Amino acid sequence: MAKIASTDPKGMAKGTKGANGASDTSDTRKRLPCPRCGQPATHGSFCKECLQAVHPLVVGIREGSVTMCASCPRVKVHSDWKDYDLEDALPRILGPCLQFASDAIIDCVDFDVPEGILRNPGITRKIETLAVVTGHHEDARADYEEEYDVPFEYQVTLCPLCKKRGTAYYEGILQVRNIVPAVRKEIREYLAAHRAKGLRLAKEVPVSTGSDYYLSDQRSVHHLAKHLHAHYGGELKIAAQHFSHDASAGKNLYRVNAYLEIPEYTKGDVIFRDDKYYFILGVSTAVKAENLITGEQESFPYRKNDAVRLPVKTTRVVSTDPVEVLHPATYQAVMPTSSKYAPAELDIDQEVSVALDTNHLFLIPNTEERAETKRKKQRHSQKRKRKDDDLVNPD
Repeated sequence: MAKIASTDPKGMAKGTKGANGASDTSDTRKRLPCPRCGQPATHGSFCKECLQAVHPLVVGIREGSVTMCASCPRVKVHSDWKDYDLEDALPRILGPCLQFASDAIIDCVDFDVPEGILRNPGITRKIETLAVVTGHHEDARADYEEEYDVPFEYQVTLCPLCKKRGTAYYEGILQVRNIVPAVRKEIREYLAAHRAKGLRLAKEVPVSTGSDYYLSDQRSVHHLAKHLHAHYGGELKIAAQHFSHDASAGKNLYRVNAYLEIPEYTKGDVIFRDDKYYFILGVSTAVKAENLITGEQESFPYRKNDAVRLPVKTTRVVSTDPVEVLHPATYQAVMPTSSKYAPAELDIDQEVSVALDTNHLFLIPNTEERAETKRKKQRHSQKRKRKDDDLVNPD
């Protein structure tokens, strides 16, 4: 049985009871007969039955209205759809339908969940549920119960989230350019994690350098765009566009368009920017890089078309002291402009990766070596964490 919390319209403290549950009125008064029926006056000046008839706890009941979703357990509480079952929803919906006496002090109200409620779409029916009100009056401190039949109309429809399922409805577009597999995977994982909250992908439209994702929730468009921008950097623009008017709610409806252009380069690439060569150390809301000529580290914002990514080729080592490699275009032995990010150990005829243009050639880590370096850092971090845990929690 569902219940609502106690109320005290006067803000007064509840009366105390004796060890046997009797009221705090005097023994002499309890022995007086009820003026209405002659039985012992157990509740103030009246017996329980006469008090309920003359001075009830509830003085008015109005019909309630309950709206339920046919596809999910959600129930409409006032103006919002909530993930409540009927046992939790009825006190919140039907509780305000009871008008209590001005001097009544209510401990709780219990609602029975009616049997036979069907949740087929389109159903509208009027039924009743039993409400058990527990409380007392100011001049009769002994709690007692009263039962009332509360009428309500219930209707079954689809909540806004369920209406969007399987439709082309969308509230925003996430436009991602220069998209990479890792970003696509992160978007799929985000959609799966928020599906239970009603987020749906209405459609995905591939474009030349990325995809447009039409999402059913504009807040998710904004949140996902910010999340991807923080992790992958680039240029982010978010704008709201008016597309309709809800006459019933009296408000304009907007769609959110988020445009995210991820940089053409990523960590480990070599770029040419402002007449300088940089090795990319990391890309987030700002680009962190090292000047390959001076060795200085710099940070700068990403701007579209502000840099050129040097192509990466595979070649072989022809000398280790000094380091020389075979130029991929001229096939001549050349000394790299910078070997700082070359593999730790080099052997003759070893395959290496180089970034090059017409003037310079830079040795860079191989793709496999970058992945292995990342794994080593992760293992080292895990070992350090375990050592710290041992120091904090010694056996």
